[in-house]
Amino acid sequence: MTTAAARRAPPSRRSWHATILVVSLVVVVASVLLDTTAQTVSFFGDPIPPLCVIRRLTGYRCPGCGLTRAFVFMGHGDPLSALRMNLMGPLMWVLVAAQVPYRAKQLMRGNAAAPDVSQ
Repeated sequence: MTTAAARRAPPSRRSWHATILVVSLVVVVASVLLDTTAQTVSFFGDPIPPLCVIRRLTGYRCPGCGLTRAFVFMGHGDPLSALRMNLMGPLMWVLVAAQVPYRAKQLMRGNAAAPDVSQ
């Protein structure tokens, strides 16, 4: 007996997709709303302090340095500047942005498979 309710994904799977959808949407919208230069990121003109603990403690760049600025440049449609900030930035932004339609589709289908996150 296959009813619509029987085919619907369990709540944990639906909440997994919903969580990833919301986080991805927040990241993509933030990348559009924030402004950046090669040195700083700002929110409506107010600079956001650098958050990289490794750079603060050691003075050296870590693999994630420049990732926020790369995401903001991608949000503004400037992939070349994003590449200058962090080589993986444009690819990672595309992967995050691709989660929005994918997760929305999975939630609309209602029978989406998701990893078991209960362990």
